[in-house]
Amino acid sequence: MLLSLPTAYLPPLDYFAVMMQSDRFFIDGNRPCSKQTFANRAQIVTSQGILNLSVPCTKPNGHRSLDKDLLVCNLEKWQRDHWRGIVTAYNKSPYFLYYRDELETFYMQKPQKLVDFNTALLDFIVRKLHLPVTRVEDASEFAEAETVAFDFGPKHPEKYHINPYMQTFPCEVPLHNISILDLMFNLGPEAVVFLQQGRPASGNPLF
Repeated sequence: MLLSLPTAYLPPLDYFAVMMQSDRFFIDGNRPCSKQTFANRAQIVTSQGILNLSVPCTKPNGHRSLDKDLLVCNLEKWQRDHWRGIVTAYNKSPYFLYYRDELETFYMQKPQKLVDFNTALLDFIVRKLHLPVTRVEDASEFAEAETVAFDFGPKHPEKYHINPYMQTFPCEVPLHNISILDLMFNLGPEAVVFLQQGRPASGNPLF
């Protein structure tokens, strides 16, 4: 089975829990742009509650733009603000120093296309957490494979039940929309085991 996943910035736990249900996935950039997705936004947990990180983007084709068309607006100093937010939220987390230096290099860049930036971050996370999945570059090579598509967004229902785990700052909102960074910095290498232990949310069969 081949999973079709949307591009997402520092994707939520639900995204990775679904990803772990197959050994292969691809990023579908041909989806219409929508405000109700995680394409350019992520939620992290701070001492003050949830902090929303949003990458400023422009739609070159207006309302007809696809995810793959989104361009990052680097006129704003969003990289500095996002990195400061991440450091403030997680500098006391058990595994922050372990991943910090390599992650910081992404915030020294001025990316052009959002999908390319998101995919590079995703590859970094998959590699660092040793997730047993493979991102397929060209889905057409698997034309005969069964393909299952998923969508994710702040208002989408929980797909996988996320069990509570030790957090630097416990949050009172549903965990499934929290960025993978929270799990990564708090559990480190054990994150893969945690994701494998997830179970489909009640009333929301996946396959």
